[in-house]
Amino acid sequence: MKPESGPSIGNARQFALHQIGSRLAAEPDLVASCWAQIGALEERPNLTVIYYSLRRLLRTYVLLEFVAGETLEELVKRSDPAACEREIPLFCRILDAFEGSAKKASEEPLPAFDLESIDFGVARATASLTSKFHGAVLVGPDGTATSEVTGDYGGSRSQVFAALMELCAKLPGDLPRTAAYGPMDLSGVAVRSFGAKVAAKEAAPPVSAKPARKQANTYLIAAATMMVTLLALYGIGEILSKRSQSADEGKLVLPTIISEPVKAPVEEPPPTPAKKPVAARTARLPKRPVPSIVLAGGARPIRQTNLSYPVEAQNEHVSGLVEMEFTIAEDGSVKSPRVVSGDPLLRAGLTEEVSKWVFQPMRVDGKPVPMTTELTIRFNLNP
Repeated sequence: MKPESGPSIGNARQFALHQIGSRLAAEPDLVASCWAQIGALEERPNLTVIYYSLRRLLRTYVLLEFVAGETLEELVKRSDPAACEREIPLFCRILDAFEGSAKKASEEPLPAFDLESIDFGVARATASLTSKFHGAVLVGPDGTATSEVTGDYGGSRSQVFAALMELCAKLPGDLPRTAAYGPMDLSGVAVRSFGAKVAAKEAAPPVSAKPARKQANTYLIAAATMMVTLLALYGIGEILSKRSQSADEGKLVLPTIISEPVKAPVEEPPPTPAKKPVAARTARLPKRPVPSIVLAGGARPIRQTNLSYPVEAQNEHVSGLVEMEFTIAEDGSVKSPRVVSGDPLLRAGLTEEVSKWVFQPMRVDGKPVPMTTELTIRFNLNP
Protein backbone atom coordinates (compact mmCIF):
# COMPACT_ATOMS: atom_id res chain seq x y z
CA MET A 1 0.00 0.00 0.00
CA LYS A 2 1.25 3.47 -0.83
CA PRO A 3 1.66 5.97 2.06
CA GLU A 4 -0.95 8.74 1.90
CA SER A 5 0.30 11.91 0.16
CA GLY A 6 3.86 10.73 0.67
CA PRO A 7 6.89 10.43 -1.59
CA SER A 8 7.31 7.44 -3.88
CA ILE A 9 10.18 4.98 -3.54
CA GLY A 10 11.75 6.55 -6.63
CA ASN A 11 11.63 10.08 -5.22
CA ALA A 12 12.88 9.04 -1.78
CA ARG A 13 15.66 6.94 -3.32
CA GLN A 14 16.82 9.73 -5.67
CA PHE A 15 16.88 12.23 -2.80
CA ALA A 16 18.78 9.78 -0.58
CA LEU A 17 21.28 9.05 -3.37
CA HIS A 18 22.13 12.75 -3.68
CA GLN A 19 22.44 13.35 0.06
CA ILE A 20 24.45 10.21 0.79
CA GLY A 21 26.63 10.75 -2.27
CA SER A 22 27.48 14.27 -1.14
CA ARG A 23 28.41 13.11 2.36
CA LEU A 24 30.52 10.21 1.13
CA ALA A 25 32.38 12.45 -1.34
CA ALA A 26 33.10 15.11 1.29
CA GLU A 27 34.15 12.70 4.06
CA PRO A 28 36.45 9.84 2.95
CA ASP A 29 36.65 8.59 6.56
CA LEU A 30 32.89 8.10 6.49
CA VAL A 31 33.29 5.77 3.52
CA ALA A 32 35.80 3.59 5.39
CA SER A 33 33.57 3.49 8.47
CA CYS A 34 30.52 2.58 6.43
CA TRP A 35 32.36 -0.19 4.58
CA ALA A 36 33.69 -1.57 7.85
CA GLN A 37 30.17 -1.50 9.26
CA ILE A 38 28.77 -3.72 6.47
CA GLY A 39 31.81 -6.01 6.43
CA ALA A 40 32.07 -9.45 7.97
CA LEU A 41 30.46 -10.32 11.29
CA GLU A 42 31.40 -13.14 13.62
CA GLU A 43 28.09 -14.65 12.56
CA ARG A 44 27.10 -14.72 8.90
CA PRO A 45 25.04 -11.52 8.33
CA ASN A 46 22.17 -12.50 6.05
CA LEU A 47 20.25 -9.23 6.50
CA THR A 48 21.97 -5.95 5.56
CA VAL A 49 20.08 -2.64 5.43
CA ILE A 50 20.81 0.93 4.41
CA TYR A 51 18.17 3.09 6.08
CA TYR A 52 17.34 6.71 5.23
CA SER A 53 14.79 8.59 7.32
CA LEU A 54 13.27 11.77 5.90
CA ARG A 55 10.46 14.20 6.56
CA ARG A 56 7.77 15.68 4.32
CA LEU A 57 5.14 18.11 5.65
CA LEU A 58 6.11 17.28 9.27
CA ARG A 59 5.52 13.55 8.60
CA THR A 60 8.35 11.03 8.95
CA TYR A 61 9.12 8.28 6.42
CA VAL A 62 11.89 5.66 6.34
CA LEU A 63 13.41 4.09 3.22
CA LEU A 64 14.94 0.63 3.78
CA GLU A 65 17.15 -0.75 1.01
CA PHE A 66 18.06 -4.32 1.97
CA VAL A 67 19.79 -7.55 1.00
CA ALA A 68 18.26 -10.59 2.74
CA GLY A 69 19.14 -14.29 2.77
CA GLU A 70 22.73 -13.68 1.68
CA THR A 71 25.55 -11.19 2.15
CA LEU A 72 25.97 -8.08 0.02
CA GLU A 73 29.19 -9.52 -1.38
CA GLU A 74 27.47 -12.73 -2.48
CA LEU A 75 24.71 -10.78 -4.24
CA VAL A 76 27.16 -8.52 -6.09
CA LYS A 77 29.27 -11.47 -7.24
CA ARG A 78 26.38 -13.44 -8.71
CA SER A 79 24.36 -10.53 -10.17
CA ASP A 80 24.72 -8.42 -13.27
CA PRO A 81 26.21 -4.96 -12.45
CA ALA A 82 23.41 -3.16 -14.29
CA ALA A 83 20.80 -5.07 -12.29
CA CYS A 84 22.52 -4.18 -9.00
CA GLU A 85 22.65 -0.50 -10.00
CA ARG A 86 18.93 -0.60 -10.72
CA GLU A 87 17.77 -2.72 -7.76
CA ILE A 88 20.10 -1.64 -4.89
CA PRO A 89 21.46 1.81 -5.95
CA LEU A 90 22.23 3.01 -2.39
CA PHE A 91 24.53 0.04 -1.78
CA CYS A 92 26.14 0.63 -5.19
CA ARG A 93 26.74 4.30 -4.31
CA ILE A 94 28.66 3.24 -1.19
CA LEU A 95 30.68 0.71 -3.19
CA ASP A 96 31.46 3.38 -5.82
CA ALA A 97 32.60 5.75 -3.08
CA PHE A 98 34.86 3.05 -1.64
CA GLU A 99 36.45 2.68 -5.08
CA GLY A 100 37.06 6.46 -5.33
CA SER A 101 34.25 7.61 -7.63
CA ALA A 102 32.12 9.49 -5.09
CA LYS A 103 33.21 12.93 -6.36
CA LYS A 104 31.34 12.41 -9.60
CA ALA A 105 28.23 11.37 -7.69
CA SER A 106 28.32 14.54 -5.55
CA GLU A 107 28.15 16.79 -8.63
CA GLU A 108 24.63 15.66 -9.52
CA PRO A 109 22.02 18.46 -9.12
CA LEU A 110 19.74 18.25 -6.09
CA PRO A 111 16.28 16.97 -7.13
CA ALA A 112 13.46 19.46 -6.56
CA PHE A 113 11.64 17.49 -3.85
CA ASP A 114 10.05 19.02 -0.73
CA LEU A 115 11.90 16.53 1.47
CA GLU A 116 14.06 17.01 4.54
CA SER A 117 16.85 14.69 5.67
CA ILE A 118 16.77 13.29 9.20
CA ASP A 119 19.27 10.44 9.43
CA PHE A 120 20.85 7.61 7.48
CA GLY A 121 23.07 4.67 8.26
CA VAL A 122 23.59 0.93 7.93
CA ALA A 123 22.41 -2.03 9.98
CA ARG A 124 23.15 -5.75 9.92
CA ALA A 125 21.78 -8.82 11.60
CA THR A 126 21.70 -12.58 11.39
CA ALA A 127 18.27 -14.13 10.93
CA SER A 128 16.94 -17.58 10.08
CA LEU A 129 16.09 -16.70 6.48
CA THR A 130 15.51 -19.38 3.85
CA SER A 131 14.76 -16.99 0.96
CA LYS A 132 16.95 -14.56 -0.94
CA PHE A 133 15.34 -11.18 -1.60
CA HIS A 134 16.69 -7.67 -2.15
CA GLY A 135 15.20 -4.31 -2.99
CA ALA A 136 13.60 -1.42 -1.10
CA VAL A 137 10.66 -0.75 1.23
CA LEU A 138 9.27 2.73 2.01
CA VAL A 139 7.32 2.87 5.30
CA GLY A 140 4.97 5.80 5.87
CA PRO A 141 3.99 7.54 9.13
CA ASP A 142 0.88 5.38 9.55
CA GLY A 143 2.77 2.11 9.02
CA THR A 144 1.61 1.49 5.46
CA ALA A 145 4.41 0.46 3.12
CA THR A 146 5.24 0.13 -0.56
CA SER A 147 8.00 -2.10 -1.87
CA GLU A 148 10.13 -2.91 -4.89
CA VAL A 149 11.52 -6.38 -4.23
CA THR A 150 13.38 -8.89 -6.39
CA GLY A 151 14.33 -12.41 -5.38
CA ASP A 152 13.66 -16.15 -5.34
CA TYR A 153 10.49 -17.46 -6.87
CA GLY A 154 8.27 -19.14 -4.32
CA GLY A 155 10.27 -17.68 -1.41
CA SER A 156 8.69 -16.35 1.75
CA ARG A 157 8.46 -12.57 1.52
CA SER A 158 6.58 -12.48 4.82
CA GLN A 159 9.56 -14.06 6.59
CA VAL A 160 11.97 -11.50 5.10
CA PHE A 161 9.65 -8.55 5.81
CA ALA A 162 9.17 -9.70 9.42
CA ALA A 163 12.96 -9.74 9.91
CA LEU A 164 13.23 -6.36 8.18
CA MET A 165 10.62 -4.74 10.46
CA GLU A 166 12.26 -6.29 13.54
CA LEU A 167 15.57 -4.70 12.51
CA CYS A 168 13.76 -1.40 11.75
CA ALA A 169 12.58 -1.30 15.38
CA LYS A 170 16.23 -1.27 16.50
CA LEU A 171 17.21 1.72 14.34
CA PRO A 172 17.83 5.10 16.03
CA GLY A 173 14.97 7.60 16.18
CA ASP A 174 11.24 7.09 16.43
CA LEU A 175 10.87 5.61 12.94
CA PRO A 176 7.58 4.34 11.51
CA ARG A 177 7.23 0.60 10.97
CA THR A 178 4.42 -1.65 9.89
CA ALA A 179 2.82 -3.90 12.48
CA ALA A 180 1.62 -6.40 9.87
CA TYR A 181 4.30 -8.93 10.82
CA GLY A 182 5.00 -10.68 14.09
CA PRO A 183 8.25 -10.58 16.05
CA MET A 184 11.30 -12.45 14.80
CA ASP A 185 14.54 -13.44 16.51
CA LEU A 186 17.63 -11.60 15.29
CA SER A 187 21.21 -12.01 16.46
CA GLY A 188 24.44 -10.16 15.80
CA VAL A 189 22.60 -6.86 15.35
CA ALA A 190 24.91 -3.93 14.49
CA VAL A 191 23.65 -0.41 13.71
CA ARG A 192 25.66 2.64 12.70
CA SER A 193 24.19 6.11 12.06
CA PHE A 194 25.99 8.53 9.73
CA GLY A 195 23.37 11.25 9.49
CA ALA A 196 24.31 13.42 12.48
CA LYS A 197 25.67 16.18 10.27
CA VAL A 198 22.73 15.95 7.89
CA ALA A 199 20.31 16.42 10.76
CA ALA A 200 22.38 19.19 12.35
CA LYS A 201 22.41 21.22 9.15
CA GLU A 202 18.66 21.13 8.76
CA ALA A 203 17.40 21.15 12.34
CA ALA A 204 16.22 24.43 13.83
CA PRO A 205 18.95 26.03 16.03
CA PRO A 206 18.32 25.82 19.80
CA VAL A 207 16.91 28.93 21.44
CA SER A 208 19.65 30.73 23.37
CA ALA A 209 18.96 31.89 26.91
CA LYS A 210 20.81 35.19 26.42
CA PRO A 211 18.55 36.60 23.66
CA ALA A 212 15.50 35.60 25.73
CA ARG A 213 16.83 37.47 28.80
CA LYS A 214 17.74 40.44 26.62
CA GLN A 215 14.24 40.58 25.17
CA ALA A 216 12.69 40.29 28.66
CA ASN A 217 14.87 43.19 29.86
CA THR A 218 13.62 45.29 26.95
CA TYR A 219 10.03 44.75 28.09
CA LEU A 220 10.93 45.67 31.69
CA ILE A 221 12.63 48.88 30.58
CA ALA A 222 9.57 49.85 28.50
CA ALA A 223 7.25 49.21 31.45
CA ALA A 224 9.45 51.26 33.81
CA THR A 225 9.54 54.16 31.33
CA MET A 226 5.77 54.13 31.11
CA MET A 227 5.42 54.32 34.90
CA VAL A 228 7.85 57.26 35.12
CA THR A 229 5.88 59.08 32.42
CA LEU A 230 2.60 58.59 34.30
CA LEU A 231 4.10 59.87 37.56
CA ALA A 232 5.55 62.94 35.80
CA LEU A 233 2.22 63.80 34.20
CA TYR A 234 0.47 63.38 37.53
CA GLY A 235 2.95 65.81 39.18
CA ILE A 236 2.49 68.43 36.45
CA GLY A 237 -1.28 68.18 36.84
CA GLU A 238 -1.00 68.85 40.60
CA ILE A 239 1.05 72.02 40.01
CA LEU A 240 -1.33 73.40 37.38
CA SER A 241 -4.38 72.73 39.51
CA LYS A 242 -2.97 74.85 42.37
CA ARG A 243 -2.09 77.83 40.10
CA SER A 244 -5.40 77.98 38.16
CA GLN A 245 -8.55 76.58 39.64
CA SER A 246 -11.28 75.68 37.14
CA ALA A 247 -14.77 74.30 37.21
CA ASP A 248 -13.23 70.88 37.48
CA GLU A 249 -11.22 71.85 40.51
CA GLY A 250 -9.68 68.90 42.25
CA LYS A 251 -9.96 66.70 39.17
CA LEU A 252 -6.89 65.80 37.21
CA VAL A 253 -7.52 64.85 33.60
CA LEU A 254 -4.63 62.78 32.31
CA PRO A 255 -4.04 62.01 28.63
CA THR A 256 -5.29 58.57 27.67
CA ILE A 257 -2.39 56.18 27.28
CA ILE A 258 -3.18 52.94 25.52
CA SER A 259 -0.66 50.26 26.26
CA GLU A 260 -0.58 46.66 25.18
CA PRO A 261 -0.11 44.14 27.98
CA VAL A 262 3.44 42.95 28.21
CA LYS A 263 3.67 39.29 27.24
CA ALA A 264 6.70 37.07 27.43
CA PRO A 265 7.68 35.67 24.04
CA VAL A 266 6.16 32.25 23.51
CA GLU A 267 7.51 29.88 20.94
CA GLU A 268 4.59 28.60 18.91
CA PRO A 269 4.67 24.82 18.38
CA PRO A 270 4.53 23.65 14.77
CA PRO A 271 0.99 23.06 13.52
CA THR A 272 -0.15 19.49 13.92
CA PRO A 273 -1.65 18.08 10.71
CA ALA A 274 -5.31 17.32 11.17
CA LYS A 275 -5.94 13.61 11.40
CA LYS A 276 -8.47 12.35 8.97
CA PRO A 277 -11.06 9.73 9.97
CA VAL A 278 -9.72 6.22 9.77
CA ALA A 279 -12.65 5.08 7.67
CA ALA A 280 -12.07 7.82 5.08
CA ARG A 281 -8.35 7.14 4.91
CA THR A 282 -8.93 3.43 4.51
CA ALA A 283 -11.40 4.05 1.72
CA ARG A 284 -8.84 6.01 -0.27
CA LEU A 285 -6.11 3.43 0.23
CA PRO A 286 -7.13 0.23 -1.56
CA LYS A 287 -4.95 -2.81 -0.99
CA ARG A 288 -2.18 -2.83 -3.55
CA PRO A 289 -1.85 -6.08 -5.56
CA VAL A 290 1.28 -8.17 -5.00
CA PRO A 291 2.96 -9.13 -8.29
CA SER A 292 4.22 -12.68 -8.79
CA ILE A 293 5.89 -14.48 -11.71
CA VAL A 294 5.76 -18.28 -11.97
CA LEU A 295 7.03 -20.75 -14.56
CA ALA A 296 3.73 -22.45 -15.44
CA GLY A 297 4.91 -24.98 -18.03
CA GLY A 298 7.66 -26.13 -20.34
CA ALA A 299 11.36 -26.68 -19.81
CA ARG A 300 12.86 -25.81 -16.43
CA PRO A 301 16.11 -23.80 -16.41
CA ILE A 302 19.08 -24.88 -14.33
CA ARG A 303 20.20 -21.26 -14.03
CA GLN A 304 18.07 -18.16 -14.54
CA THR A 305 17.96 -14.43 -13.88
CA ASN A 306 15.20 -12.73 -11.93
CA LEU A 307 12.22 -11.54 -13.95
CA SER A 308 10.63 -8.21 -13.04
CA TYR A 309 6.92 -7.55 -13.37
CA PRO A 310 6.66 -4.74 -15.99
CA VAL A 311 5.69 -1.45 -14.38
CA GLU A 312 3.12 -0.58 -17.05
CA ALA A 313 1.47 -3.97 -16.62
CA GLN A 314 1.20 -3.36 -12.86
CA ASN A 315 -0.24 0.10 -13.40
CA GLU A 316 -2.85 -1.33 -15.80
CA HIS A 317 -3.50 -4.34 -13.49
CA VAL A 318 -2.66 -6.79 -16.30
CA SER A 319 -2.18 -10.50 -15.49
CA GLY A 320 -1.96 -13.53 -17.72
CA LEU A 321 0.15 -16.14 -19.45
CA VAL A 322 3.01 -15.52 -21.86
CA GLU A 323 4.09 -18.39 -24.12
CA MET A 324 7.57 -18.43 -25.58
CA GLU A 325 9.50 -20.57 -28.04
CA PHE A 326 13.28 -20.90 -28.26
CA THR A 327 16.12 -23.31 -29.03
CA ILE A 328 18.32 -24.90 -26.38
CA ALA A 329 21.82 -25.14 -27.83
CA GLU A 330 24.35 -27.92 -27.18
CA ASP A 331 25.87 -25.94 -24.29
CA GLY A 332 22.47 -25.29 -22.73
CA SER A 333 22.28 -21.62 -23.75
CA VAL A 334 19.12 -20.07 -25.20
CA LYS A 335 19.04 -19.24 -28.91
CA SER A 336 16.42 -17.29 -30.90
CA PRO A 337 13.86 -16.68 -28.13
CA ARG A 338 10.52 -15.28 -29.26
CA VAL A 339 7.12 -14.65 -27.73
CA VAL A 340 4.34 -16.72 -29.26
CA SER A 341 1.40 -15.25 -27.33
CA GLY A 342 0.62 -13.02 -24.37
CA ASP A 343 -0.38 -9.47 -23.51
CA PRO A 344 2.07 -6.89 -25.00
CA LEU A 345 2.47 -5.18 -21.62
CA LEU A 346 3.75 -8.45 -20.10
CA ARG A 347 6.32 -9.03 -22.85
CA ALA A 348 8.54 -6.03 -22.06
CA GLY A 349 12.17 -7.17 -21.78
CA LEU A 350 11.16 -10.85 -21.51
CA THR A 351 13.17 -12.22 -24.45
CA GLU A 352 16.31 -10.39 -23.27
CA GLU A 353 16.08 -11.94 -19.80
CA VAL A 354 15.22 -15.46 -20.97
CA SER A 355 18.16 -15.35 -23.42
CA LYS A 356 20.45 -15.25 -20.35
CA TRP A 357 19.04 -18.50 -18.92
CA VAL A 358 20.72 -21.90 -19.10
CA PHE A 359 18.89 -25.22 -19.60
CA GLN A 360 19.85 -28.88 -19.57
CA PRO A 361 20.52 -29.72 -23.26
CA MET A 362 18.87 -32.67 -24.93
CA ARG A 363 21.15 -35.68 -25.51
CA VAL A 364 21.03 -38.26 -28.27
CA ASP A 365 23.33 -41.26 -27.86
CA GLY A 366 25.01 -39.38 -25.04
CA LYS A 367 25.78 -36.30 -27.15
CA PRO A 368 24.05 -32.92 -26.63
CA VAL A 369 21.99 -31.74 -29.59
CA PRO A 370 19.96 -28.56 -30.23
CA MET A 371 16.28 -28.73 -29.30
CA THR A 372 13.39 -26.33 -29.88
CA THR A 373 11.09 -26.09 -26.88
CA GLU A 374 8.32 -23.99 -25.37
CA LEU A 375 7.98 -22.16 -22.07
CA THR A 376 4.89 -20.73 -20.34
CA ILE A 377 5.27 -17.94 -17.77
CA ARG A 378 2.37 -16.79 -15.57
CA PHE A 379 2.25 -13.12 -14.49
CA ASN A 380 -0.23 -12.58 -11.66
CA LEU A 381 -1.27 -9.63 -9.47
CA ASN A 382 -2.61 -11.17 -6.28
CA PRO A 383 -5.19 -8.93 -4.54
